[in-house]
This record gives sequence, C-alpha cells and structure tokens, in this order.
Amino acid sequence: MRILNQNQEDLLLLERNLLNDLQMALVSFGASKSDLDTLNQSIRQIDDLFLLVIVGEFNAGKSSFINALLGEHLLQEGVTPTTTQINIIRYSDQNQETLSDKNILVIGAPIPILNEISIVDTPGTNAVIRKHEEITSQFVPRSDLVLFVTSADRPLSESERAFLQQIRDWGKKLVIVLNKIDLLQNDEEVKQVEEFIKDNAFTLLGIQPDVFSVSSRLALQAKQGKPHLWHASHFDELEQHIKSSLDETERIRLKFLNPIGVGLNLNQRYYDVVQSRLNLLNDDWEVISSVERQLVLYREDMEHDFDYRMSDIE
Repeated sequence: MRILNQNQEDLLLLERNLLNDLQMALVSFGASKSDLDTLNQSIRQIDDLFLLVIVGEFNAGKSSFINALLGEHLLQEGVTPTTTQINIIRYSDQNQETLSDKNILVIGAPIPILNEISIVDTPGTNAVIRKHEEITSQFVPRSDLVLFVTSADRPLSESERAFLQQIRDWGKKLVIVLNKIDLLQNDEEVKQVEEFIKDNAFTLLGIQPDVFSVSSRLALQAKQGKPHLWHASHFDELEQHIKSSLDETERIRLKFLNPIGVGLNLNQRYYDVVQSRLNLLNDDWEVISSVERQLVLYREDMEHDFDYRMSDIE
C-alpha cells in the first residue's frame, strides 16, 4: 500500500539528497563521529515508526506518565533514578524484553497505541549518575515529538531550562507536561504554575510550547478500574493532543521536519566553526599585511639612508 503521494515522495527524495550532501560535506570537513552518527540515525529514522520521546529530570514522573498513557503498569516507578538505560517500547504480540545495546532495552507489549508509535523512556537528566543525562541528550535528536515532563512541586528548574534549550536547538516539536498536579491545592494553583512555565519558556528560551497539566497517578488508576478519577487527572486533553499529532498529515510533517532540524543544527554548528576559523585567518592576514607595510617603510628608510651615506662618501 502506498503511504505517500507523489508530491510527498518528491519532497522525501529532495530531503534525502540534501541530507546526504550535508553528510558528505561534514565528512570532508572532519566532523566528529558522534555528529555524523546523529545525522545518519536521523536520516534512517524517516522510515521508522513515529518516535515519541519522554524526557525530564529524575523523579519528575516520566515512567508513571508512560504507564498512564499505556494504561498498564509497564515500567518501574520510584523516588530514586529507576531508568538506567533508554527504554524503547514497541508493539509485540506478547510482553517481552530485548537488550539491543548496552544502553537500549526494547520492551514489547500488546498495547494498541504502539501500532502507531514507539515510545521512548529516557533516564532522568540531572541525576546523580551523570551518564543518564549523556545518553538522554544523545537520543533526543532521533525523536519526532518530545514530551518534557516536569513536576508540579519544582517546575522548570535551571537544569531543566538548560536541557530544554538543547531540545529547542535541535528543532524538535516540544510539549511540556506538568505532572503531579494532585500535589497542588486547587485549579488556581495549577493555572499559576502553568503561567510560570509559559512565561519562563518564552522569556528564557524564546519558545511558546503547549503545556498540559496532568496527574499520571490518577490517570492510571482511572484506567485500571476507578473511572471517577479520570476527570481529576486532566489526562484527556493531552491524549487528544497526542492523537492529533498522529494523524497522517501531521505524522508525515513531523517525520520530514525531524532530520531537517538535525541537519540545520549541525550545519549551523560547523558554520560557526568555519566562521571562527575565517575570523582567525583574517586576523592573521591583517598581521601579515601590517608586517609587509612595515617592511616597505623600513626598506624606504634604508634606501634613503643609503643614498645619504653614498652621497656623503662621494
């Protein structure tokens, strides 16, 4: 069955050619292996399932959020860093786990939403184990949609702001999830925290992401036999937003934008390197030109002095 129309096929071909040209240019320039791998993975991922990546600091409730989204207690939850590697959750006819890499665990589960997307649970940033933040940062460029989970009891900390800036620089579609709103007293407090996040995201990062406030704990309980808690969880609006991002047009648009954002980021990074080197060469050229001008003046002085001495001798 043909998924893309002819116009989309032409755009895809053009995009692949541009990205391959960029890849060859980066190789010729001597780009780092990690940057080349990032671009290569991003190109290959165009043909993969839609990738929804969940990021945030440890104990923000990422694993509990994914459990609520799936409607099952699939991932371990805890107050200490419990996710020690990248967890890729895909559809499978039965529950299974496969270690595909030392830092990547593929979890299969027979859950319908996984027919449409793959969900990625990442280690928390700013954890005591700094390797967690490193592998999280490396995985973000591969995402099609990033959900950044922050906790209602400590929203948008300084370290979270720095990590959000990395996500923005990669050109990713970003949604901020304010989790654990059941810790707040009322809807008025929830609105205040939402406004705080929106104002700071715009002031500090220059972006206006969608912000959804939820209680993952209540949402999971509602899906597992306590439906009266569903309204209080505020989870419905976020689920509808995710589903709208998964319609055919939006999914294809984000798939096409993902490697373009990565390419633009790498292009700008190495353009800055080239510009820096060019500025250094210009400075060196100015120094050389100045020396040459001084030599010309010195030669003229020497010749003038020589003529004077010759005249004196004569």
